[in-house]
Amino acid sequence: MISHLKVANNKAEEAKSFLKDKGYLNESYLPIKKDNSVLWPLNQDSVPFKGKIVVCSGLVHNKKTRDYRLNLDKEIRGFAPRSFDIFGNIAILRLKSDSEVYEQKIAEALLLSHKNIKTICADLGVQGEFRIRNLRVISGYNSFISVHKENGMKFEADISKVYFSPRLATERERLSSLANKHEDVLDAFAGVAPFSISVAMKGCKVTSLDSNPEAMKWALKNFNRNGINEKYFSFFTSKFEDYNFGEQKFDRIILNNPTNCLPYLDKAMTLVVKEGMIHFYSICPKDDSFQLSEYLTEEFECIAKREVHAYSPSSSLFVFDIRRN
Repeated sequence: MISHLKVANNKAEEAKSFLKDKGYLNESYLPIKKDNSVLWPLNQDSVPFKGKIVVCSGLVHNKKTRDYRLNLDKEIRGFAPRSFDIFGNIAILRLKSDSEVYEQKIAEALLLSHKNIKTICADLGVQGEFRIRNLRVISGYNSFISVHKENGMKFEADISKVYFSPRLATERERLSSLANKHEDVLDAFAGVAPFSISVAMKGCKVTSLDSNPEAMKWALKNFNRNGINEKYFSFFTSKFEDYNFGEQKFDRIILNNPTNCLPYLDKAMTLVVKEGMIHFYSICPKDDSFQLSEYLTEEFECIAKREVHAYSPSSSLFVFDIRRN
C-alpha cells in the first residue's frame, strides 16, 4: 500500500510536472486512472499540491526503471542530478562543481537508460542579453540542434544560440486552452516561437518579437513546420521596448522574460484592450513578499497566480494572469 495524489484529469500534467520537479513522484509505480481523475504514486505520505491523498495498492511498473542513476556505482549516485531538461534528443544537466570529475560516467549512465538521447550537455548557466544557455557537450554527438516534440507540435532550434525552456510545456498548453479563435496576441519575448505557435494553432493572429536575430530564423522554420498560415503570424527582430506599435492593440499579451519582466509591464498595460489579458512571468520569492498589485494601474487586476516550477530553494517561476477591467 502506498500514498497517491488524486487530481482531476485537467490537473494531471501540472501535478506530474510538480511531483517530478520536487522528487515526490514514485517512478517504480504507474499512475492509476479512474473516475475522471489520475492517482500519482508518491514516495512520501503527503505533498504540497492541491488534491486528495489516497492510500491504495500501487500499480507496479513492469518496465525497466528510467532512473539512470541506478546505472552508477553507489558512491557516484549522489553526485548525479535527479532531474534534467530534454530538448529533442539533447539532455541538459546542471552539475555541481564537485560532480564534474564524474561527469563522463554520469553521461554514459544517462545514454544507457534513455535510448532517445544522443547528446549530453552541461548547462553552465543562462547569460547575455538574449538569455542563452552556455552549454558544453559531455558525451554523444557534438551538436546543439534538435527537434523537440511538445503537445502535438514540433520545434527545431540550436539551443546554444537561442533560448528555449522545455519546462514550460504545461504552461504553453494552458495558454492555448485560454486563447479564443481570432484573438490578436502579442508574444513580446518570443524566442523560437513556442508560445506563439501554441496560440496560433487555435486560430489567433500572433505578433511575435525577439531581439535575438537567430530566434527569427528558427521561429519562421517552426511556424512553417507546424503548418501555420502566414496570415496568422508576424515576426519582428526587435526589443519590445523599442518597437513602435502605432495604434495596434491586443486581446492577449505574453510577457515571458522571467528574470527581468517588471520594467516592461507599463508598456504592456497600454497595449491591451478592455477585458484583455496579460500573462506576466517572473521569478519571485516563494514567501509571497512580491505583490504585483503594487505595480498595476487601477484598471488592471491580477485574477490568478500560479507557480510554474521551482527556480531555487527560496524562489520559483510564477505566472500572473492580469485582466484589464
